[in-house]
Amino acid sequence: MSRKIITSLILLMSISLIGIIGVQILWIKNAIEIQEQTFDSNINEALHKIVTNLEKEESVFLISEGLNSATDVKVGNIEIHEIKQFLDEKNHKNDHHIRIKTTRKINGKQNNATSSDTQLIVSRKNPKSKSIKFWQPKTNLDSSLNIDIQVTTNDTIIRARKKEEQIENIFEKVVYEFNSKDITIKDRINEKDLPNDIRESLTSFDINTEFDYAVIDDKTKNIVLSSDSSLNSELVASNHQVNLFPNDIFLSNHKLCLLFPDQFNFIYKSIFSLLILSAIFTLFIIFTFGNAIFFILKQKRINDIKSDFINNITHEFKTPIATIALASDSINNPKIIGDPDRIRYFTSIIKDENFRMNKQVENILQLSLFGKHELDINPQTNHINEILQKAAEHIQLQVDEKNGTLKIDLKAINDIAEIDEVHFLNAIFNLFDNSIKYSIEKPEIEIGTKNQDNKIHIWIKDSGIGMNPQTKKKVFRKFFRAETGNIHNVKGFGLGLSYVKLIIEKHNGHIDIISKPNEGTTVNLTLPLKSQNEK
Repeated sequence: MSRKIITSLILLMSISLIGIIGVQILWIKNAIEIQEQTFDSNINEALHKIVTNLEKEESVFLISEGLNSATDVKVGNIEIHEIKQFLDEKNHKNDHHIRIKTTRKINGKQNNATSSDTQLIVSRKNPKSKSIKFWQPKTNLDSSLNIDIQVTTNDTIIRARKKEEQIENIFEKVVYEFNSKDITIKDRINEKDLPNDIRESLTSFDINTEFDYAVIDDKTKNIVLSSDSSLNSELVASNHQVNLFPNDIFLSNHKLCLLFPDQFNFIYKSIFSLLILSAIFTLFIIFTFGNAIFFILKQKRINDIKSDFINNITHEFKTPIATIALASDSINNPKIIGDPDRIRYFTSIIKDENFRMNKQVENILQLSLFGKHELDINPQTNHINEILQKAAEHIQLQVDEKNGTLKIDLKAINDIAEIDEVHFLNAIFNLFDNSIKYSIEKPEIEIGTKNQDNKIHIWIKDSGIGMNPQTKKKVFRKFFRAETGNIHNVKGFGLGLSYVKLIIEKHNGHIDIISKPNEGTTVNLTLPLKSQNEK
């Protein structure tokens, strides 16, 4: 898969992911707005229910107990004193006149000072429609009523009586309010029962959260009642307000205000499960997207590594095969076939190249084993210094060929450890091999040991080309090489350091690399020593 295709695929997946997350955020935002609107609507309904209940309670009180004012006027004693029908509808085609006179009894006596006289005029000018006019002369209560209603029913008297009842109720209300003008809002509501009334109304609309309330004078903004005086300013500014006793003839200036300190949590609690599920699925999508991108890039890296490996192994086998073919042709040359020394020379070349190819095959097989975590080691008691000395002597010939130097500084006094000598030697050879291969001019290599914290520390230092931080992070990956593609200035499969790391960790050790470009590389190995009791 080309880089362009991968980039396009990642771009499309990113756009899709951003779109999904955007839709989720928009959906959550709309859900919150709907919940807020529902909450506000339910609060308004609950407030109106509270006001209605207060008015009902007052009406029940007036009916059952009566209203005692300073003049001992009883609303319950308002009576229809006289109704006179001057013209009979059945016998006359002229207008009907109905007179309604209401009086009040004060201290058991009829008082004309508080009486009212209402005249109903039923017009018959239009046979298809009747016009009923109610006329109330100005009374000592300084109130008047003039109503004009179009009535299409034939039962004029019934309509008139209903209207009479309405007028009577209005008069009762006016008289009550007029005589109750000195009664305060606190006298009209039960301060002790008000919190319970509010709570019951809110509960009926599934609003089960803490609240604060206040009764305010809408004109002066003064607080009449308050559940928490420290919240007075917030209560006055609250959006949840309703007029108290809105059906009063002389409108009340008082309002009931509610404040919900835990409103935010209450709203979000109702959609909390949806938010959690949305967040979980969004995170799952992001996780899946991230893994998809990771595996796509990993697959591309594996393909690049495979390509490098094929190129490298082809080069590694091509040289010895060509050398063997050339040596075989030389042996068959008539000039050489009779010369035993020359034949031995060419056969030794064939043998060396065959050994080289066999070693490469073993490396590949070894790679497949530790790639499957099937590499077994056989730890035995060994002296680390002796093994390192042996490895240094073997590598000395290669260093001398390049006119380099090899410094040996084995100062560890206690060097006994449980290790697999074969694998440990191979790991050291790999490190030496890297030091030689990555030295541009004469290789300068140093190997040493020391004791610290009941462990043995080994270091192999060179003055080669070094590594940058990016390369340093990747050196322990299988098949990784600093040069990629079809470059073969340095031979190998990129297996060396990954193999070294595996062997050291199999011995419960630790490997660390210190390197800077053009300043060389130092590889530090740490292995546990064999305890004195085991010796």
